[in-house]
Amino acid sequence: MNETFFQPVAIETDSSHSDRLETLLKNLPGMAYRCLNLEHWPMSFVSEGCYLLCGYHRHEIESQAVLWGDFTHPDDIDEVDRKVRAAATREQPFEVEYRIIARSGTVKWVWERGRVIDFRDDGVAVLEGFITDITDRKLVETALKQAEAFAQAVVESAVEAVITVDDQGDIQTFNHAARRMFGHNLESARNKHSRILVPTSHYREFDHYLMACRDQTDRHTLGGDLSGIHEDGTEFPIHLSISEIQTDSKPNYVLLIRDLTSQRQAEKEVREQREVLAHVDRLNTLGEMAAGIAHEINQPLTAISMYAQTGIRLIQNHNINKERLTEALDKLSHQAHRAGLVIERMQEMTRQRDSHQEVTDCAALLTEVHKLAEVEAHLRNFIIVLRLDSELPSINCDPIQIQQVILNLLRNGMESMKANHCKLGSKIILQIDTISAGVKISIIDSGLGISRQLAKQLYQPFNSTKESGMGLGLSISSSIIAAHGGKLEFVNNKAHGATFYFTLPQATGID
Repeated sequence: MNETFFQPVAIETDSSHSDRLETLLKNLPGMAYRCLNLEHWPMSFVSEGCYLLCGYHRHEIESQAVLWGDFTHPDDIDEVDRKVRAAATREQPFEVEYRIIARSGTVKWVWERGRVIDFRDDGVAVLEGFITDITDRKLVETALKQAEAFAQAVVESAVEAVITVDDQGDIQTFNHAARRMFGHNLESARNKHSRILVPTSHYREFDHYLMACRDQTDRHTLGGDLSGIHEDGTEFPIHLSISEIQTDSKPNYVLLIRDLTSQRQAEKEVREQREVLAHVDRLNTLGEMAAGIAHEINQPLTAISMYAQTGIRLIQNHNINKERLTEALDKLSHQAHRAGLVIERMQEMTRQRDSHQEVTDCAALLTEVHKLAEVEAHLRNFIIVLRLDSELPSINCDPIQIQQVILNLLRNGMESMKANHCKLGSKIILQIDTISAGVKISIIDSGLGISRQLAKQLYQPFNSTKESGMGLGLSISSSIIAAHGGKLEFVNNKAHGATFYFTLPQATGID
């Protein structure tokens, strides 16, 4: 073989090798060691990292003036000894985490990895390994565990159902409120699709919220009202909110679900109480209007009596004038119809009924209440001017309740005008205007206006400026308008009097 292929190789001396190994050990973030697997692990070699790790110098440990087990935490030493001995017996590597008490008294967490490299003649194992400080990692882990435990406690104590689902919508966690609300436990619900929480009729709506949350870019919470279903098949109203959980892998989602059963029941009770109070207020209003109603009915009754007498005389006449008799009977019928309309309006106002909103013709609504309010206007010698905007839209409302509000505001306005000594024939205006959201209804009087003191308690119940008033009219009117999604408000006019107004939404269908 050609010797030119052989190149001289530098042979590293034991001294240079030892220096390089020493440098390597110094740079390690911990301590390398060699020890006997005896009680407290007497060490024959440790690297320079021992001082930073435990506060003892290398010569103190290598001379065995102090043993590693001497400052291993007393609560951990038996478990460490058991694991090391078990691994040594099987001649397998071992890893342990435990605490030491450094020379300064500081408790540190350490991680140790070692293995058997030899056995002495007496059978004692010789171990080599590496020990490093993991205190910071342990503190972070402890803080994380505490944060997770706190978060879990908050979730478990929440009144709302808190449920996490994966990117496919399959259930991953189920808190206590969710178990109580839906009847499922985590074992039976885990990995099932979250659609089990809603009836089949709401699958599409539920999936829409989940997909919308998955596809959105601004990461805001989505959701709405729908129905939930208990494991026993009972359906109940819920509000669903869905938010995405940011993770490094696939996204997860949090479903926050609130049972609306109690809220809906409370709303129903409030609505029923409002309807009872509204009915009482209508009865009270009509009672206060009794004189005007009697006058309004008395006029057609008097005319009926007169036309009936005329008809009788015409019949008794042997030469019956059929044209005059027909005319008298037509007028009698007209007056009877007139009286019937007055009574019908009274019956409609006094009838106790469940509130329901319907598509209503604005012009017809105001024309009807205008006729009803004219009964009192005639007695007070005031004139109600009806101003209807052209091309009024239909609206969603309970017509009887809205008429009650308008009637109450008209009567209050006329009461204020009387107190302000307005002259006979003074006008109070009932006006309706088209706005972008629907219509605005205004009652404009020329009375005393609303003082600053009165304004503070204007809509409070049992607050009245009338001697015989119950003080419920404006309070009930305000709650009725609020139930229709509006607000009853007022403004004092520049000259005198006040304008009360409210808005109603344009019809989009029957609720």
